Amino acid sequence: MRTMLLLFVCSLVTSTSVIGAVGWRTDGAGKYPAAKPPTKWSANANVAWKTPMPSWSNATPIIVGDKLFVCSEPTTLVCVNLADGKILWTRTNTYFDMLDAAGSTKAKSDNTKAEAISRKIAPLEREHRKLRRQLKKSSNDADLKEKIQNLNKQVRALKAEMKAFDKYRMPKVHKTNGYSSSTPVSDGKNVYVLFGTGVAACYDLAGNRKWIKLIQKPVHDYGHSTSPLLVGDKLLVHVIDVFAVDTKKGAIHWREKSKLAWGSLVHAKVGGADVVVTSSGCVIRISDGEVLTRRLPALSYNTPIINGDRVYFIQARSEVFKLPKNAFEKINRRPLWQATLKKDRYYASPVLHQGLVYAVTQGSIFSVINSKDGSVVYTKNLRLGGKPYPSITMAGNYLYVSSDNGATVVLKPGREYEEVSRNKLETFRSSPVFKGKRLYIRGYKNLYCIGKD
Repeated sequence: MRTMLLLFVCSLVTSTSVIGAVGWRTDGAGKYPAAKPPTKWSANANVAWKTPMPSWSNATPIIVGDKLFVCSEPTTLVCVNLADGKILWTRTNTYFDMLDAAGSTKAKSDNTKAEAISRKIAPLEREHRKLRRQLKKSSNDADLKEKIQNLNKQVRALKAEMKAFDKYRMPKVHKTNGYSSSTPVSDGKNVYVLFGTGVAACYDLAGNRKWIKLIQKPVHDYGHSTSPLLVGDKLLVHVIDVFAVDTKKGAIHWREKSKLAWGSLVHAKVGGADVVVTSSGCVIRISDGEVLTRRLPALSYNTPIINGDRVYFIQARSEVFKLPKNAFEKINRRPLWQATLKKDRYYASPVLHQGLVYAVTQGSIFSVINSKDGSVVYTKNLRLGGKPYPSITMAGNYLYVSSDNGATVVLKPGREYEEVSRNKLETFRSSPVFKGKRLYIRGYKNLYCIGKD
């Protein structure tokens, strides 16, 4: 009976966007069909406004009414006036912001002590590495072995001492990723943020904080990049595990064990039930946290696409799966098709439009795939330079493919390669967003509104 119930819940996928919610790539699909976007720009041409940011960030902007929200390193939410780019307010979301005055003072003192211990550990570890190299050349040197053992003891003792102060210490992070790669999400009344510290928070549009909470600390040395997803009264957060957080007070509805993923969460309607699909291959019912399957493929870096009853996992080995249509069908683990693309990293998430999937590697190899059977229509080296971290975007009648060196190539979608323009801006890793005749890009230093003033 339980199996039949779960299969019934998986019966039909009818939607991939969250109506009323605005988040990563706006609706998660990266498509702006109503836009009439600009196709040519530079740092000094066709720029309606340009606003210096407090610091850099990889987060994609979101547009909520007459406001634009974006993040800034390490834990700042920035609210900008959409019309002229003026910063209306900024809010930090540190571990100390979660505490009262006394708690914050103590936590800062503990952090100072931890940093002092860390400074003692660093030279000991350097000496340890040096002695280990020497030992490789003199493997029977008893004196070297004794020195290494003594260093190990000292380092272990200092790390044990520092562990007492771990709670409010920033986790490790790679300099490319930072702490603010997650895109905010909004229901039109409030805006929700998640940072690579594991801290989530909720603000109203005027900047009044409603709640702030440490969900879970990331543990990967590269950091965290998965953006939160808003469905009804639940904020879905994927740090290590997946959490459903109450939007009103920040309470945890449920927590489900999961694997780490870099790609963001996507939403679907399955047989009338809301589900979330993770980049690590889980499908979870949002109402109660029931795991429908953990057996879909895991993407190394980007995010799956859901279209109708098909789930697309696009990377070097691409696979597509179909969810069942009735309660008596088993979930078929055999993919509808597999495609072998260029062997490389696919940081950018793909986009699907009119039966074609568009994907790009970190080396700028652009692939167009038939969504029905996985046949490769064509490949092309776009020679963008840098690394295409920004996800591919479809706006109006054009495709936008960008790289972190600021280059963007504008293409016409279709079965043949047709380049419209090439453009250059400052470094950016966020995905572009569109509204009307304007394009918004969160650069490394500045936020840009591209389009006629």
